[in-house]
Amino acid sequence: MSSHDAVLGVMHAYFDSIYTGNADGLRAVFLPDARVTDNVQGQLRVRSAEEYILAVASRKSPHALGERQAMNAISIDVLDGVASVTARLEMLGQRYFNVLSLLKQNGRWVIVHKLFGNIES
Repeated sequence: MSSHDAVLGVMHAYFDSIYTGNADGLRAVFLPDARVTDNVQGQLRVRSAEEYILAVASRKSPHALGERQAMNAISIDVLDGVASVTARLEMLGQRYFNVLSLLKQNGRWVIVHKLFGNIES
């Protein structure tokens, strides 16, 4: 499997876990020490991956709300053992962009940083 395909596989697991609110699925794709930074509606937050995962798990998931899954990678760039993914997610009445940094660690790709914000119409 190519590195591009492996990163895309991580993205599919990431999207599915966000869509369903699956905390264990998110833990599987994030490095435990990963950071999550966001600027939603002008409010800057910096959290650990675990804080972010607990927030996702504690809210009603898009799936539970009957929303369709509308999440996709816009671009994937892979250079050796480093990757960057830009993604768009529509859920919970918002449109978000994500910029994710991944590293290949012990033969598998993991998210080391997530930066996201909402897209104003």
